Amino acid sequence: MATDPILIKLAESSKDWTDYLALTANLLGPIITAILGIWILRITKKIEHSQWRNQKLIEKRIAVWDEVAPKINDIFCYCTRVGNWKNQSPKDVIGWKREVDKNIHTYRPYFSPAFFNRFMELMDVCFATYQGHGVDAKIKTPLSEHESAHNNWEQEWGNYFYETPSSTKEIRAKYLAFQQQLSAELNVEQK
Repeated sequence: MATDPILIKLAESSKDWTDYLALTANLLGPIITAILGIWILRITKKIEHSQWRNQKLIEKRIAVWDEVAPKINDIFCYCTRVGNWKNQSPKDVIGWKREVDKNIHTYRPYFSPAFFNRFMELMDVCFATYQGHGVDAKIKTPLSEHESAHNNWEQEWGNYFYETPSSTKEIRAKYLAFQQQLSAELNVEQK
């Protein structure tokens, strides 16, 4: 056997090198595991926060919808002449529009631009707006049908109607599009 001092030194240093490598691996394993754990925890927290925020947003949207839904439905019923529309006056309908507009515009940041656009399309098909400074919006349904069906018709109510009514079919289509967009905003499946 060779007892060359260089080979002996090389063999000893090789043994030291493998010890250092083993020690480094033993130290790096837990450090890498800790770093990965912290990274995964942060991602999980971000996901949880995003889910919580989305849940709160949906809750707020539902609260706003609970406030405006009956009035929007009453406007729809009046304009399409279904339900209890005969018991309402045009003045009531204009009042509901104001309330609904106020709520939807106030809480607009909680909804998508598509939701707001569908709302405006529905309002545009039901009402003629911007008729002049200080002039109320006009209802875009046939005046004659309202006059003949209402038991206590007041002559001044004719001023609440626009001369060119929208079709019932068009109003229904815009109402349905608005409801479908609302369902999307609330993550409700349409069947």
